Amino acid sequence: MPSRQLLAYRFGADSRFEGQLVGALERIESGGAMRVLDVLFVAREPGTGELTAVSLGGSSAGIVGKLLGFRLDAGERKAATRSALGGPAGATVQALAQTIEPGGAFAAVLVEHAWAQALGEAVARIGGSEAAAEFVQASRLSELAQRLLAGAARD
Repeated sequence: MPSRQLLAYRFGADSRFEGQLVGALERIESGGAMRVLDVLFVAREPGTGELTAVSLGGSSAGIVGKLLGFRLDAGERKAATRSALGGPAGATVQALAQTIEPGGAFAAVLVEHAWAQALGEAVARIGGSEAAAEFVQASRLSELAQRLLAGAARD
């Protein structure tokens, strides 16, 4: 099973969006170890509180270009917002919008760890099986001794 991770971020009214998020998404995939599966960005304009949103899935090449257009072009922002509200994430966009103050935003990214799938396939080809696959807050394997022992004992 592919290893996927949800990353979500909240931004207050004092946040400044100057392209760093788009650049980070582009870099995520540049080495091929991760794939961006889905992106959701919901914001309220600082002065008016007007909702802007974009919901995109696919590869970063398409996502990055669309996000740049969303960021730089008011017409594309309006079209992306209509599309996000009318698409599969529409109810989520509306619910998130209720939690965002003017000038604030919420961003979510679903990524797939391509390296994990490649490693899992190699393990299976040589007769192994997964003993553990989870995100942890450790810096050394010795801190995870109990989890390692539990994984080794699993049938």
